[in-house]
Amino acid sequence: MLARIRKAYLELPIRLKFQIWFMPLLIVSAGSIGFISYVTASNQVLDKIAQAQNNISSQTVSHLDYLAKDIYDIYSYLSLSSELHDLLSPEASYNSAQVVNSMINRLLSTRQFFQSLLIFSDNHPTIKFNSLNNNEIISYEAYKTSGIYLQTVAQVVKGAWGVEEGPMKLFIGDQRRKVFYSKVLVNPESLKKEGLMIIGMTEEDFRKSFGPARDNVEIIVINEDGTILSDSDGKWSGRAFTELPYYNHVPFSKVDWDKNEKQWLITHTASAATGWHVLVIQPKIEELKQLNQIRWLTIGFVVMILLINVPLSWLLSRLFSNPLMRILRSMREVQAGDFQQHVEIELRDEIGQLGKGYNTMVMRIKELIQDVYESKISQKEAELRMLQSQINPHFLYNTLNSITWMSYREGAEKTADMIQRLSEFFRFNLSQGADVITIEKELMIVENYFFLSKIRFSDKLTYSIEVEEHLRQFRVPKLLLQPLAENAVVHGIEQMEGQGFIHLSIREEGQQLIFEVTDNGMGMAPDTLERLRMAVLMEKRIGSADMEGGFALLNMRERLQNHFGKGIAIEINSRLHFGTSVKLKVDMSDAQYREE
Repeated sequence: MLARIRKAYLELPIRLKFQIWFMPLLIVSAGSIGFISYVTASNQVLDKIAQAQNNISSQTVSHLDYLAKDIYDIYSYLSLSSELHDLLSPEASYNSAQVVNSMINRLLSTRQFFQSLLIFSDNHPTIKFNSLNNNEIISYEAYKTSGIYLQTVAQVVKGAWGVEEGPMKLFIGDQRRKVFYSKVLVNPESLKKEGLMIIGMTEEDFRKSFGPARDNVEIIVINEDGTILSDSDGKWSGRAFTELPYYNHVPFSKVDWDKNEKQWLITHTASAATGWHVLVIQPKIEELKQLNQIRWLTIGFVVMILLINVPLSWLLSRLFSNPLMRILRSMREVQAGDFQQHVEIELRDEIGQLGKGYNTMVMRIKELIQDVYESKISQKEAELRMLQSQINPHFLYNTLNSITWMSYREGAEKTADMIQRLSEFFRFNLSQGADVITIEKELMIVENYFFLSKIRFSDKLTYSIEVEEHLRQFRVPKLLLQPLAENAVVHGIEQMEGQGFIHLSIREEGQQLIFEVTDNGMGMAPDTLERLRMAVLMEKRIGSADMEGGFALLNMRERLQNHFGKGIAIEINSRLHFGTSVKLKVDMSDAQYREE
C-alpha cells in the first residue's frame, strides 16, 4: 500500500506536488501569522506600558532627588552657621537662640513640603520647629534607642532617611506618619559631634511630591535598608520590603530587580542622589484586556488569507521557483569567489526581501574582506613604524657603559652621568624585546629622556611627574609616553626663550585611565591646532598629518587601538605662546585591561 502511494506521488507533476505540500503549510503559516500578530500586538502594548512606566519612574526619581537636595541644602546651611554651633556649645552667647530660630523659620517657611525640624544635643535643650502642631516631641534618649539613630551615627557623612515605625513617633500624639532625614551635626572647626538634626514632613506630603496616584499604577519608594518610605496608595509606608508580594517576599539584599512575578509589570529605578529604589507597578492582565478585539480581528484575517490563497496556490509555485533559482545560481558564483554578483528580483514579498538581503550580504562580505585586509596592513605598518623608531641597542648601550666607567675613572662625572642615563634610555627601549611594559618602566624611559634634555638645555627646562601609585603596574604599549615628552621638548620648550616647564600626569578618573603631558612652550596657532586635531581623528593616515609632531600622535593612536581597541581618545589643547596639553584617555571598563 505504501509502495503504491509512493509510486503515485513520484509520478505527479511538480506543481501538483507543490499544491499538496503548500496547502498544509499555508494553513500552518496562516495560523502562525495570526499567533505572531497577536503576540506582537501584545508585546507592543506591553512595551508602550513599560515605556510609560519608565517615564513615570524617571520623573518620580527626579522629583524625589529635588526634594532630597532641598533637605540637604537646609542641613548644609544650618550646619555651617556659626550661631547654631555657638548655641550648642557650653558657653552660648545671648542672642544665638534668637538668630537660629529666625533662620529655621525663614528656611522652612519658604519650603512647600517640610513642616518640622528638630535639633537634639546633649549640651542644649532640644530645638523644635513644627508648623503643623505644638505636640510634645520624643526625647533624645528615646530617639537613641531607635534603629534610625544607629544608622545616622554609623553614617556621619551621609546621614540616614527614615519613616516613623510602630511606637516611635517624633511628635507624640500626632498620628500622621513622618518621613524624615536624620544627620549628625559636626562642628566644622573642631570636627566634634555636637548633636543631631532631623528634617521631616508628613508621609502624605512626601507622597504628593512625586505626583498624584494613577489608575492601576502603584508607585513605591524604598529606602536603602529595605524600609518602604511611601507609596502612591499610602498602604505600605513604614513596612518592610519583604512584605511586598511582587518579588515573592525575597530579602531586600538578594532581590533581582529585573525579575518579578508574571502577573505584574514592574519598572525599577534607583536614585544615585539618595540611594532610594522606586518601583512602578501595574497588573498585566488589566492592560491586556484591550487586546481581545485584536485577537478576533486576527482570526478573521487568517480565515480570509486562506480563502484567497487556495485558488492562487497553483500559480505561486512558479513565483517561488524562478527567483529562488536565480539566487541559487548567484550563490554558486559567490562560492567560487565572484563577489560582484547582484540578483535582480522585482518581487517585493519575502522572496524580494531575500534577494535584497542577499545582495546586501554579498556587498557586506566584500567590504568586510577589504576592511580586514586594510586593518592587517595598518597593524603591520604601525608595528613597522614602532620598530623603525627604535634602535637595537645591545651593542650601543654596552659600549656606552664602558665609556661611562672610563669617564668616572677620568673624573668627568657629569659626562659619565649623562652617558649612563643615555645607556639606560636605550636599555629600557629594548625592554628584552617586549612590546608591552608597565607604566613604572615607561616612566623610567621618560625620566632618562627628561634628564638628558635638562642637561642639554641647562636651567631652561624643569619638569614634574605625577602618577597614582596603584597604576604603576598597569601594562601599556612600550614608548607610549616618551614621544609625548619629546614633542613637548622639541616643539614646545626648545623654541622658546624663557623658562620651560613640562608636567606629566597619570591618573584614573572613573572608568578611564588618563595620560596628560602639559608644557608652557611655544604652543600652536588655532589653524595649526585644528589641522592636527582633524588629522588625529582621521580613520586613515594622511601625509600632512606628520607636521608639528603629528606622526607621534598618529602612531600612538594606532598602537593604542591595536592594544586597547576602540575605547581610546586623544585630546589636544594649545594656545600660541602659552603652551600645549596632550591628553590620552583609555577606557578601562573591560577587566582584561586591568593590572596584570
